[in-house]
Amino acid sequence: MNELGNYGMQDDTLWRIAAFVAASGILIFLVNGLLRRILGVRRKKWFTHSSNYVNGRHQQVDAYFRWGGAAVLIAAYLASYEDGPVLPLAALLIVGAFQELYTAYMEKKHSKNPNDYKFTLLQLPSSLAIIFICAYMAFPEFSEVFFYSYDLGAS
Repeated sequence: MNELGNYGMQDDTLWRIAAFVAASGILIFLVNGLLRRILGVRRKKWFTHSSNYVNGRHQQVDAYFRWGGAAVLIAAYLASYEDGPVLPLAALLIVGAFQELYTAYMEKKHSKNPNDYKFTLLQLPSSLAIIFICAYMAFPEFSEVFFYSYDLGAS
């Protein structure tokens, strides 16, 4: 079943993408639900802008992180266009980590529930681990794309 389809992709690639998205989404949903139950944290409302911030300062600094993160991501992409996707991915993870750390700090300082910040600190690493594991299981050959320019076996 490795025939090329209508768009030049192998037919099983679309099934692997669908399996990756479904498995990642379901596992993240289940792990977040388990963490919420253990920590006694309520789920934040989706598509409600103000419910994700503890105060106005948090909302303002988060906007700086979002716009600054977009600028850093674009700059990293332009700087490493020929070298592969490692630098933009690293920039995205670093900016996202700083944003989550700031959110956890604001939740620890100002939130009514003392466990909100713990959930925030556990959510990003667990979600990233799930995504990377599912991506490696669905696309084992794709790991070479990230590390093609690095010879890990050289001494």
